[in-house]
This record gives sequence, structure tokens and C-alpha cells, in this order.
Amino acid sequence: MNKFQEKSILKIMGKLFKKENDLSKLDSTLKYSEDSPVRYELMIEGSKYGKRTGFGLKIIPTMVSIFRNEFKTVNTLKNNPKNPKKEITAAELQQLKDFAEKKGAGLIGFAKLSEQLVFENKAVLHPNAIVLGFEMQKDKIDTAPSLNCQHEVMRTYDELGIISNKISRFLRKKGFSAHAGHPLMGAALYPPMAQRAGLAWIGYSGIMISPEYGPRFRLTAVYTSIENLPFSEDNEHAWVREYCDQCRRCIKECPGRAIYDEAIEHPSGRITHIENTKCMPHFVNEFGCSICIKVCPFNNVPYEILKSNFMK
Repeated sequence: MNKFQEKSILKIMGKLFKKENDLSKLDSTLKYSEDSPVRYELMIEGSKYGKRTGFGLKIIPTMVSIFRNEFKTVNTLKNNPKNPKKEITAAELQQLKDFAEKKGAGLIGFAKLSEQLVFENKAVLHPNAIVLGFEMQKDKIDTAPSLNCQHEVMRTYDELGIISNKISRFLRKKGFSAHAGHPLMGAALYPPMAQRAGLAWIGYSGIMISPEYGPRFRLTAVYTSIENLPFSEDNEHAWVREYCDQCRRCIKECPGRAIYDEAIEHPSGRITHIENTKCMPHFVNEFGCSICIKVCPFNNVPYEILKSNFMK
């Protein structure tokens, strides 16, 4: 990435951040709290660490689409109905699930959002979250670190961002209010959301592990006025953390030694797994790295086989 491209991206980000932060000034939104985390601005922080390998001309169309859909998440909020519906019928819920699956969402769950998960200076319209997951292709991830892997990650960000906005538009047509999240720089922490939704569990590297895709997927959410979503009551994937405690393969293979031997638990309950200053030099200069995903046993052995062997 050259200096002109980098400067252009930073300018675009500045405009987006202002629009996001303005939401926290509205009385009706779910705002951050004093326990909220500060969002790690990947696109900005990455500029401190080198040449950004993989961010060349070929990826520009994808980046343009990502930025377009990030702006759409806030610019389309004006399209929400003034008196949105708050309850969804069983038939409408099934239509929502079918629509999300048709558009490419491989995972869909539902979670209640708390203030502690909203990033500092950010806000979302509603605490009711439709959590969405999108698979990254294994053959591309297995080449990490590489240009193919980098482009697969960015493709996933792009397509999931598009899906999020399409689902929001779908809900508005049904009479509900919706606020699309974006997988790249969302307004709230997605991993705890997915865990609350019962979709997956947070692995030792901080990456979510699901039965369907292991660590090989990305997350986003749509925040909605629907109050009677089938919010998950439990999560059957908690054993994953015990497996990670014994495995630690990601810690051993991380080229930057960036994954903590013992994760840091904050007073709010949030857990930090990665030292960003050690991760970013490799992430930025080695095609987004992704080695922790590639080497994870859940990427290479079916979930149920690992679970069965572990339970023995």
C-alpha cells in the first residue's frame, strides 16, 4: 500500500468514525459504559508497522465495497420505520432465517447485548442482536500466510457486510427497526455476542470456535427492535476452552509470540488474549498472518471427533 492509498483510507475512516460516534449522542441508543473496551482501529494502527503486504491494487475493489457497506450501516438508519414492530411471528422468524441462509450466512443466532460489549464512544440502536457468521474457505486459509489467504479474509469481510445490510433492509420492509453491524470495525464486540447466542466458544487465541467451521469464520450482527427473538439460554460449547487449555498449539505456532500464556480477565468480565504490539508486525507485513487459524486443530479435524476424543 502506497502513501496515497493509506492517506485516502485514513480520511475515509475519519468520516466513518464521526458518523458512528454521533450515534452515542442520541438518547434512544444503547451506549457504551465506563467498563466498555476501546475499539482497536486495525486500519489505523496497521499503518505504524510497515508495508501492509497484500493491500495492493487487486484488493482495491473489495476495499471500496467494504467502505461503501460500512457507511451504509449508519447512512440507512434514517430508513427505519418511526413506530417499529417489536414482536416477530414464528412465520416471520423462519423467513428471516431462510433469507439469511440464502444470502450466505452459515451461522445465525440471537443474543441480548449489554453496554459492556459496546465499544467506547460507540452505540447501537437496540440491545437485541441477530448474530451472523460467514465461513472462510479452508483451502485458502490453509495457505496462510499468503496473498490468497489475505484476499479470502477480505472477501469474507466484504460479503458478510453486504449480508448484514441486506438483512436490515429485509427487516425494515417487515416493519421492524434494524441497525446493521459490519464485520470490520463494528460498534460492539462480536465474539462474546456469538458465545451468548450459543453459536460458538472463544478459543485460547481469542478466535471463536464453532462446530460448523472451527475457527474459520467471521462475525457480524444486526441490532433490531424485535424483543421476542429466541435468545439462547445456554451454550454447549464451553468444553472448547478446556481443550484449548491443554492444546495451546496457537501459542506455540504464533510467529510474534503474541498470544498470552494466561489470558487477561478484566473487571468487566472481558478477556484479552492477544498482545497487539507483538501481533501487528506479522499481521501487517505477512498478508494478515492467520497462522493461529490455520494450525488450530479445529480447522483440521472435525469438531465432533475432537469432542468425542476429548471427553474420553
